Amino acid sequence: MTRSSKAALVALLALAVDGGRGEAAKKRAPSPPSYIEMLGRILEMEDTRSTGGTELERLLRHPEPGIRRRATLAAGRIGDPALVPPLVELMNDHEPQVRQVAAFALGLAGDAAAVERLVAALKDGEALVRGRVAEALGRIGDKRAAPALARFVVEASPKAEGAVTVRGDDPGNPDDPWIELRLGLLALAALDDAAAAQAALLEGGRPRFDWWVSTWVAMRLESRGLRPVLVAATRSDDPHSRALAARGLGALGEASDVEALVALAGEDDERVVVESLRALGRLGDERAREAAVAALAFPSDVVQREALLALAALPPDRRLRARIVPFVGDPSPWIRAAALRALAHTDRDDFALVLSGTDPDRVWWVRSALATALGGLGDEMSVGILHAMVGDEDPRVLPAVLAALRRARGADSLHTLKQHLEHVDMGVRAAAAEELAAHGESGLAAELLGAWKRGQGDGELEARLAAVSALAVQGQDGVAALTEIARADPSRAVRARAASTLLELGAPAPDPGNEAVDRPVLDYRQAMAPFYPYFAPTLFTPRAFVRTRHGVFEIHLDVVEAPLTVASFVRLARRGFYDGLTIHRVEPGFVVQGGCPRGDGYGGPGYALRDELTRRPFGRGAVGLALAGEDTGGSQFFVTLSPQPHLDGRYPRLGTVVAGMDVVERIRPGDLIERVEVWTGP
Repeated sequence: MTRSSKAALVALLALAVDGGRGEAAKKRAPSPPSYIEMLGRILEMEDTRSTGGTELERLLRHPEPGIRRRATLAAGRIGDPALVPPLVELMNDHEPQVRQVAAFALGLAGDAAAVERLVAALKDGEALVRGRVAEALGRIGDKRAAPALARFVVEASPKAEGAVTVRGDDPGNPDDPWIELRLGLLALAALDDAAAAQAALLEGGRPRFDWWVSTWVAMRLESRGLRPVLVAATRSDDPHSRALAARGLGALGEASDVEALVALAGEDDERVVVESLRALGRLGDERAREAAVAALAFPSDVVQREALLALAALPPDRRLRARIVPFVGDPSPWIRAAALRALAHTDRDDFALVLSGTDPDRVWWVRSALATALGGLGDEMSVGILHAMVGDEDPRVLPAVLAALRRARGADSLHTLKQHLEHVDMGVRAAAAEELAAHGESGLAAELLGAWKRGQGDGELEARLAAVSALAVQGQDGVAALTEIARADPSRAVRARAASTLLELGAPAPDPGNEAVDRPVLDYRQAMAPFYPYFAPTLFTPRAFVRTRHGVFEIHLDVVEAPLTVASFVRLARRGFYDGLTIHRVEPGFVVQGGCPRGDGYGGPGYALRDELTRRPFGRGAVGLALAGEDTGGSQFFVTLSPQPHLDGRYPRLGTVVAGMDVVERIRPGDLIERVEVWTGP
């Protein structure tokens, strides 16, 4: 064989080998990710607040609508400005569901660059898309959109003689016929544009609607131009509207409304009476005193408490001492706490005599209420008692004591507040920083930085977050400390708060970056199964049964919109975390809140969750995750006692109470969560 033929043979053999390798390489090439794998990857990027370079942007353009929809929601939650242009482009998507989520995501991103496209989308062919667009414009907060939103509301309103009456609407139902109009009105409230709201809510000076939503908007904006809406709502046959009207009139502060509020305070409906008493207390008119005294006989501890708090705000009358003193010894600590405030305000001279004849209350938060009452008095005797209360055996009392001392002593309280930045208890350090921030004293950057450093040993974020907020008040003196925190805090939530504070002060801010989420590892694919039933065909709605002394209430957990929040809640419940914890907050007409292992609102599970903000509204019975700031949720949850639109899209929504709201209504501060049982299918 010649050298040339040998070379040809070698070349042929090499080609065959290479070809064989190529075929093998083709066989070994990884297959494209499955549907559920893509969903899991989207959730992972959302949870770590990462876009994966260009990965998420590519998924926003995926041919499968379900992938586009879920990637769009993740993009909004991540909030990277680089994703705003592709989100704007998705407002042209042929799938209405994708356009809805794109609008919601743009609202979460909060970038004014999207306003022009969103205003144009108010003409979208789908009503629900138009409603979500209005919601997004309200969330972005650019008032340039206000006139367009007002026109949108007017055009979406039914044409009728007189006011349009709406009853029985369901904020949680996507098929509710009023959802578009409701979201438009709530967007006007979010923009805080009273002129635009007047154009939408009034026609010829008369209310366009008899509807709780329009009353809520007028109440929220606190504009005298919207007073006709509130006045008309006091005559509505809907108790919720009347309660909101009372609250709104109290905020306006006009003495001419006292008589109307007194009349509402004499009703039988508890919601209306409560809001009327609060409004009368806010107005501070002595004509309201008789109504407050009469409410002390109302067959409801909720109303009795509000009556006592109203008397603590109205001009004092010592003749009422005999009516108030019996409540100081009431079996309910809720009532005792309110009575102490009322008595301190009504009979300052004899308040010390009452205290001298009683032992310190056995319930720590009643002692906190006493501190608040003493802070309102501000005399030497009261300040002396407050200084003694600094030594209370329960550190949970100290935040109220520190707040009372600042209120009573002003600059003379600074030394005490600074001392408590070094306290061993995290809640006390947080409270000291909060009070220093409220005082506004400068020259405290070194002390606050020291408080932040001490807080790094805490299992929770509150003390470090409070230090950041207090450093913001220090202005340029706080920049160096904030920069250190933005670079070095172990939690991204704290770093991000410090970085945003630096930007507000006009200082350069480091990128807060990302880190692994500080909580048990979860299976992202399994968490996304509700979006792809073929992966887990036996789908179900997980349920939590919360047992209290009043009975059981049942929560349907939202695994679709808040999979990681639900997974955390389920894990905590199954390990018995909630069993025996107290309900530490009850605000009648607003929320019932629990899940704090400390029992004072400062505690959590030792980790923080990313916010899973959803489009589902906070109507009555919604269950949300309490926050101390962005991405700070943990174990504390609340149940709304009435619709609370200002919470929509701002707090993670864990689920909905589907049975036992009467039980929730009977819960009082200090009641125990006896047990939380979770059902997750057969």
